[in-house]
Amino acid sequence: MAKPQTAPKHRTAKGARRIQDLTATAADLFLERGFESVAVDDLIARVGGSRRNVYSHFGGKEGLFIEVVTHLCDEIAKPLERLGISEDDPRQALSSFGRRVLGVVLQPRTLALHRLMVAEGRRFPELAQAAMGAGHRKGADILAAWIEAHQGDGRQHHFTNQVSARALAEQFLSMVVAEAQLRALIGLDPQPLPATEIDRIVDNAVATFLRGAAPAREVSYGE
Repeated sequence: MAKPQTAPKHRTAKGARRIQDLTATAADLFLERGFESVAVDDLIARVGGSRRNVYSHFGGKEGLFIEVVTHLCDEIAKPLERLGISEDDPRQALSSFGRRVLGVVLQPRTLALHRLMVAEGRRFPELAQAAMGAGHRKGADILAAWIEAHQGDGRQHHFTNQVSARALAEQFLSMVVAEAQLRALIGLDPQPLPATEIDRIVDNAVATFLRGAAPAREVSYGE
């Protein structure tokens, strides 16, 4: 994958602002049209400047694309990084966490980035990995740490020790996110998703997950 060239220092504040405007405009266009359908000349027509400036700063369209997607990944990761789980009760904690994660996943720019990486992941595998890390893996890291703490607490037996905390976290996220994200990506559901529908998805996932993740001796199939 081509790497963007080291950016030269700007001689003027105007030049720095133009690069910022160029990057922001490129993000909007790449998310809307994809990589192939965006030309450097399109960007220059909107923002100003010259092809020479674009190539000297980013090394070309690929370098600009890498810069844009990297920034978008950081943008998505920030709200997930603030999703610390403060509740101790499993049902409350998972319900709150699931709603917040689903809110991030179903944001228009998150969905647009996902579509972009589905289309361009083979061409830019490192960016696809970055997008995965900024979203699903970031959420799984946070939840796995919380589950692991509960697995190791001798006073509580909410989660089996027969399955790793990481695997349990990934399963819960898949239960909350997978169908809602797919339906949003292919346009089957209106966006934003109604709060009542988000509640239904998360409540069902929490109830199913807690039953399936409990130690075997706590599961009663006769209920």
